[in-house]
Amino acid sequence: MKRKSIFLIITFVFMLTTLLSGCTGNDSVDEAPDVASEAKPAGTNEEAAQEEEVDWTSKAVTDFSEETTITIQHEWGIDQIAPLMQPIEDKLKAEGKNITVHWIQGDSTSEALQELNASGVIPDIIYSSKGIDGLKELDMVEPIDDFMKIYEMDETSINPSVISLFRSYDDKGSMVGVPTFADTITLFYNKEIFDMFGVPYPTDHMTWDETFELAKKLTGERNGVNYRGLEMGFTNSLTSEALAPLKEIITNVVDPETDEVLLTKEPAVTRYFELMKKFYSIPGMYERDPDKQASFFAGGTAAMLVSWPTYLEWGIPETIRPNVDSVLMPIWGGEEQLASPTQAHMYVLNKYSEQKDAAFQWMKEVVAEDMQMKFSAAGYPTVLKSPEVIATFGSEKDIYEGKNVKAYFPENARIIEGRKSEYQRLAEGMITEKLKDFANSDMNIAEFLRKLEEELTIKIKEEKQKKEQGQ
Repeated sequence: MKRKSIFLIITFVFMLTTLLSGCTGNDSVDEAPDVASEAKPAGTNEEAAQEEEVDWTSKAVTDFSEETTITIQHEWGIDQIAPLMQPIEDKLKAEGKNITVHWIQGDSTSEALQELNASGVIPDIIYSSKGIDGLKELDMVEPIDDFMKIYEMDETSINPSVISLFRSYDDKGSMVGVPTFADTITLFYNKEIFDMFGVPYPTDHMTWDETFELAKKLTGERNGVNYRGLEMGFTNSLTSEALAPLKEIITNVVDPETDEVLLTKEPAVTRYFELMKKFYSIPGMYERDPDKQASFFAGGTAAMLVSWPTYLEWGIPETIRPNVDSVLMPIWGGEEQLASPTQAHMYVLNKYSEQKDAAFQWMKEVVAEDMQMKFSAAGYPTVLKSPEVIATFGSEKDIYEGKNVKAYFPENARIIEGRKSEYQRLAEGMITEKLKDFANSDMNIAEFLRKLEEELTIKIKEEKQKKEQGQ
């Protein structure tokens, strides 16, 4: 409560200072139109017509000849991220926009942000790989739809699944940030193991049932070594990647309007656990002995792996990489041909920034095709739809040479409809945490989901109480 009070005091002082400085006319940002106050709420045809008549680009701040410093908070090591993003600053300066970036390291959780603000630091842009719950709690999110119109940022070049994800975070469907790099799921396979068992390699668009049947043929002993056909996530099929089939068929397991937990009420959840029951029940597939559990694909004893594309770089040893390639992640089949939604990290414009126009100038360049081309070549998965940008993925790194990188970017990624519950991330984390209990139980699905629903309901209630108490 104390930290939140400090934050509110600082916010009040900051807003008062901004108001007073606006009267002097000295700050170029203060001279810019108040984007938020001029935006008209949607709802009537007359309002929509007025919206179309607005000359948005006339609102743009174009003079950045004087040096303007923006502060960006990032979760990663600054020594890593600052050089990667330097081309954006160079490009802006070449265009006559004297915008300089000051990087600071920090998390995007509510607690970390309160501590930062209490110290008097107000970042203009905040990077988050964990959603925007902490930012929303502190009312620090500035929707960027109007800035996108003013500075002509075209979202149609961006993966629509990513756009739907970002808009799902906001009650009104506003765009809450600019995406940086994509997180998708692929199906890795080890050619050496397939050749050893005399089984044909996997193909794109296999169903989960087909993948499981293929995995059975690749499970067994060869030369005194036990091999497994499939790992659903890089640590004995118990990590968040194992939720990929669930995300293909459902957006929320918590009602976004009422916060009701839907585990026992959504047939899609039961279908998912029926699928996982099939998987965990395949003899020799899942390792129940804690002393023998490991990352089997990384150890060279699993034929297939459902995981992140960049796992090839940071998780799979050099001795195994030459034998590894990928196909598109499996789907449910039939009428359900969708891959799980494409996730993405984001840059968020701070509602309390003094340099919003300058900050957005920088943000929009993150998704410019020339910048995404650079990031893609360096091995950071693009959020753009561009086939040319996708094709260049990892071209600066030998480990991706000859790999089927197209399999990292599914064109059939699910579009999220409506709003995501703010407790969806909490729910997914708890489901992942309980997969081990499910795999080691008698797998009575109805009973398992009932208990998990009770636990999650209590957890959500506790989180709500924390927010009410200002913790």
